[in-house]
Amino acid sequence: MIFSEMQLPANPPGASPLDRSQIWKGLEQKAVNAVPYVEAITSCREIARLGENVFDREIELGGARYVERVWLEPENRVVFTRTEGPVLGTITNEITKDDGELGLRFTFALVIAPGTDLPITEDDLSAQMTTAYKAAVESTLAAVRDRIAEPAR
Repeated sequence: MIFSEMQLPANPPGASPLDRSQIWKGLEQKAVNAVPYVEAITSCREIARLGENVFDREIELGGARYVERVWLEPENRVVFTRTEGPVLGTITNEITKDDGELGLRFTFALVIAPGTDLPITEDDLSAQMTTAYKAAVESTLAAVRDRIAEPAR
């Protein structure tokens, strides 16, 4: 099992401040089309709408195809459950508020799919994913600033 959690402040010193609504709008857009938000994802498309806040999407990540069920919990979190692909599990993007400060926390609990032959060990995969997801948290906040906060100014 590969498990990691990381949290970054949404409004570090010197950054244009974001409010909860702006962060949420960015997470929602990232759920629908992750390509502008996560460098490692090269394609992303909705393949089935299951309700107002639930849909399935197909992504290409690192040359591999994945299907994820996406649950939107407005103004709070987005949960992605990988149902197909070489690495399965759950990824959560959550808006946090600690001591009055907004943050963005990403957690993932993933496992190599049974019968999948990856060219690296689970430990190496875990290290790569931890690095990639830290970059994803940072790029998500940067993209929210570029795509949501800045145009409004």
